[in-house]
Formats: sequence, structure tokens, C-alpha cells
Amino acid sequence: MGRTNATYRNHLDKLMEKFKPFRKGLRKENKQYLDMLWEKSHEYASAAAYMNPTNPSLPAMISMMLGIQKQLEQNKQKIQEIEQKIEKIEDGIQD
Repeated sequence: MGRTNATYRNHLDKLMEKFKPFRKGLRKENKQYLDMLWEKSHEYASAAAYMNPTNPSLPAMISMMLGIQKQLEQNKQKIQEIEQKIEKIEDGIQD
């Protein structure tokens, strides 16, 4: 029987293992943020697998950036909605 190739998720897990010393060196309050980045790389693992990368570093980093960008845009939208509500309240007070 032939040997089965590792999946992208397997490669990603190995990459995360390599970063364990880095995580260990982080302050306690920063470890959660690194973990959140790794979660983002897993969120887009299906898309990254299409690249069939032997080195998962680049698609993992792109996945992290994509997740961050998505969250940033969602936060901008929420801020804009809150600002609009504040304007309506202020307009109501001025009348």
C-alpha cells in the first residue's frame, strides 16, 4: 500500500508544535492572543488546503490575517452603527 500524505491540518498542527517554545516565552496575558491567531488559521484550513502546501506557514499566516481583517471590518461596522445611534439620540435632545 502507498503512503498517505499528511493533510494541511496535520501540517498546521506540526507548525503549532514548533511554536510552543515561542508561546511558552510569552507573558500570560499574551498567550490568549496567540491562541486566537491559531484558531483563525484553523478556521480557514479548508481554503488553505487547496494550495496543497508542503510548508503551511504562508497559508497559516494569510488565514490569520484574513481572520483579523474580517474582525476589523465587523468592528468598524459596529462602531458606525453605534455612532449613528448616538447622533439620533443627540438630535432628539436638541429638538
